Amino acid sequence: MRVNKWGVGVILAAAVLLTGCSAGGSDKPAESKPSSGASQEAEAPATDCPELKVDATVDGKALGACIADAMSDTAGYAAKTTVMGIESTAKFNPSEKALESISPAGSLVAIGDDVWVKSATSEWQVADPKSSDPVIAALSVAAADVTSLDPAAAAEAMTGEFTVTGTGERLGEEVFLLTGTIDQQGTTVDVVFEVTADYVNLASTSTASLDGQSVEVAMEITEWDVKQDIVAPL
Repeated sequence: MRVNKWGVGVILAAAVLLTGCSAGGSDKPAESKPSSGASQEAEAPATDCPELKVDATVDGKALGACIADAMSDTAGYAAKTTVMGIESTAKFNPSEKALESISPAGSLVAIGDDVWVKSATSEWQVADPKSSDPVIAALSVAAADVTSLDPAAAAEAMTGEFTVTGTGERLGEEVFLLTGTIDQQGTTVDVVFEVTADYVNLASTSTASLDGQSVEVAMEITEWDVKQDIVAPL
């Protein structure tokens, strides 16, 4: 798929808007196995977290807080995301506030307050929202709030109600399928989360209409509780 300027804009907007609400989502369980089970490594969140069982209705705000807590208590994790047929990879090290997102549309690395970006045709450079290159500018704007790209951090902004519609399996763990609709920056987003019993969000899909274009973001955790190799590109 050729990535034009319009496509880059939609892809970046979708990634920023939907990635936080979608830690996953393919029809097939991930093949790789974690070094240790998610439910064994993540500390159980506060006891006021909603009980996950089929047909239960769950408050999104409470669920989001529990997901954020569970996913912050990890050495690191990696994920794969697909937007409009374009696949990207991401790595997160919560304790270091480090994030790396690599895709054909554009890439970024954030370590603490330092952010670097790269388009498909440029070299790595310090983020610059005023860049004359529209892709660099778009990446830099997205990177200005890197927490919006982190499923764990963005989970704290969840609202609405979700219904547990079934169960499945990810990374050798049983997951509960939570279906609901949320509002992100004025956009209605239909989401399905795949959450373990101890609130680790291992996968989900998010669907929304952006600029008249139906966009689905599918992202799955491919490695859990393993510190990721994230280094400054410059």
